[in-house]
Amino acid sequence: MSGQNYLRLYTIATPAESAFLLNEGRVYFFVSNSDKYALKGNNLIIGATELILNNLLDMNLPRLETALGDPDSKVKKIPAETFLSSLDTYSVALNVSMVIAEQVVLTNQIINTNLESVQGDEKRVKETSIEYYRIVARLHQEYEKRRLPWLKMLTEKFETTLICKRGEAFGRTAAPTRITTPLVNTETTLELPKDAVICEQGSMGDEMYILQSGTIDVLINGTRVTSISDHGYVFGEIALLLGEKRTATLKAKSDVLLTRLRKSDRKNISGAQDSILRALLTSLAQKHYYNVEK
Repeated sequence: MSGQNYLRLYTIATPAESAFLLNEGRVYFFVSNSDKYALKGNNLIIGATELILNNLLDMNLPRLETALGDPDSKVKKIPAETFLSSLDTYSVALNVSMVIAEQVVLTNQIINTNLESVQGDEKRVKETSIEYYRIVARLHQEYEKRRLPWLKMLTEKFETTLICKRGEAFGRTAAPTRITTPLVNTETTLELPKDAVICEQGSMGDEMYILQSGTIDVLINGTRVTSISDHGYVFGEIALLLGEKRTATLKAKSDVLLTRLRKSDRKNISGAQDSILRALLTSLAQKHYYNVEK
């Protein structure tokens, strides 16, 4: 695909200085020469990931992708300062959240396609690296709870290994959001017993969950990949925003207390100064970054 007749919005590795409003048309995003995806629609705010992470997390990122618009697309540049100040507006924050959520879904598809082509020793190295990283992450969690000097030394030793860093790069896109924002009156509290299935992989969903207490197992294709027990962890934010199929099964490992937020609650949950929607926006931007940065 030649960029000669296309609108070049930005190029990978160049400074991120503005977002863009796609009034109508289609924009192609190139993660690499061989990996690309497209977004089509009206009034979509794109090019936001780097601006969000640079401003809210002080990451100083250049552009992660190259973006080219169809020749007949109608696009307007939004200066970074104007864009960032507008995130306090519910409609803008929701627009950006839904666009980045779609980018996460599409880049996940690219990753899964690439993984299907990985065979033999390379695939085993990836799987081993992820499991190694998860074990080290659990050791780190234990140190945070117990503060034992010997556990700190052990954790730091393993965290610096190449296999741990590789496993983190492969596995961190699955890390859940954590929200400590006070909840509003639209939430529904669920008390579920041990072994209860919260949601199933492959099922459609339009709600997310915030873990208040207990432990949840995360299963993919019937295999447990991790357990989550920390207060405030969130699951299902992409389902809440896009109504996508669940990518994992969540099962109560113990009695659990959850807060459930449905699609109809989205506008109400945005009212707090540090809104849940804005926290999700930051998390989605991180997931997009992790997907394309690998």
